[in-house]
This record gives sequence, structure tokens and C-alpha cells, in this order.
Amino acid sequence: MKKFNPPMLASVAAIVVIITLLISLYLSGVAYKVPDDIVSILDERLPDNEQIFEQNIKIAGKVQINNDNVKQVIRSLARPDAYKATITNTLFYDGTHGSVSCIQSFLNGAYRVDYLTNAGIIEHSQITYDGVGYAFKPYSNEYNTFNIGNFSSNADAMIPNYQTILDYPEHYITGSRMYEENGQMIIEVDTQIGKKIGIYRISLKNGMLYSADFSEDGKMVRQIQINVSNEIPSSTDFILAGQTKPVYDKS
Repeated sequence: MKKFNPPMLASVAAIVVIITLLISLYLSGVAYKVPDDIVSILDERLPDNEQIFEQNIKIAGKVQINNDNVKQVIRSLARPDAYKATITNTLFYDGTHGSVSCIQSFLNGAYRVDYLTNAGIIEHSQITYDGVGYAFKPYSNEYNTFNIGNFSSNADAMIPNYQTILDYPEHYITGSRMYEENGQMIIEVDTQIGKKIGIYRISLKNGMLYSADFSEDGKMVRQIQINVSNEIPSSTDFILAGQTKPVYDKS
């Protein structure tokens, strides 16, 4: 059996003390961080939608929203590069109302809109990209092509978007404000063209349209609600029948 001489025992003891100190420093400095320290670490790993919100709140929080700067603020907001959204249009007419819904997908500059029946089944779809539109039925082996011109997926889905507000001349904007609704920050813009009044709400969560109301002659004619999900569209959603690449892939 090997014997340890005094110098060797002293060296072993010193190593044990150093290891103990290192463990203590780790436990006090890392394993038991205060809540503020933990948050600062997690901030670097926030999902994209949280990063977008943080960026947008910094942009909008620096100014007092008014009619003169609201377009500039909305234009400056960050937005996701890809998204899926469910859009519900409620139409009011003759004392009654009805709803139509669609699912809009956006990826690499291409839009896809799936129009839904009352049962939530896709009735027909359209894809638009680079000034060209493609219309087709579910499981169809063919599609129709058309030039969209000034037409857009948003217009065809009976929805405006944040760009609609940017296109308004300043004198059509009659009011603007920022407030909290349902746990998220909203920029609201009022517009009026003759007897037609529109109210647009942009969410700082994603920089996109959240909802909108339209009235004419003092009567509600349409309401829009948009729910943007965290789901990223699949590239296969943008491949036309008989093709092997998405419409945005020109390689």
C-alpha cells in the first residue's frame, strides 16, 4: 500500500480546498442567480414574435402618436418574414349579418389565400407572386393564371393590411392613438372618406393588422378580425399542380 508523505498530503488538501471554492463560486454566481439575472439570460433566446414586440414597443414608445406621425411609426414597425393568419369578415346588411373566412399564408414574398366554407373546408385557393395570380380548387390537377395588376391577395380576401393605412393621404386620417387591448399594445387609426369611416388597429406584437371596422352613413357595414399564428407556412403550399418548385423559386 502506497504511503503519502506530509508534502503530498498538503498538496492534496490544497487541491480539495480549491475545488471546494470553485464549487461555491459556481453555486453563488450561476446556479442561484437572482431573477433579474435569469431574465437577462433568457432575453437572448426570446422567440421571434417576442423580439418583434420588443423592437416595436421601443419604436412606438419613443413618440406621442398623432395624425402627423402615425404613418411613419407604422411604416417603421418590425414584422415577421413568414406567417399564417385566419381572417374573418363579418358583413352587415338588411338588419342581419354573415361571416366569411379564409386562411392567408405568406412566405418569401408569395401569398396564398384559402377560402373556407361555413364548415371550415377549403373551397378554392389562390396564390399570388410577382404580379401573377394562380387560382385552383383543392386536389385539382390544373390551375388558372391571371395578371393581378392593382389586385392583391389582401383585397381579394376582403381585408386591408397595414399598407392600406400608408396609402391613405394624410387628410383622410382623422384620429390616431396607442393603447392596450386584450394584453397587447395597439395603434388605432381613424379614417374618413365622405360618409365612409374606417377604424384600423395595428398590433405591436407583429406589426400587422389586428382588426378593422367599417361604417357608412352611421351604420356598421363590415368588421374584420385577424388572428396571426406562430405557424410557418410550408414551401409545399406554394407549389402548383404539375410543378416541382414553389412559385417564388426561379432557380
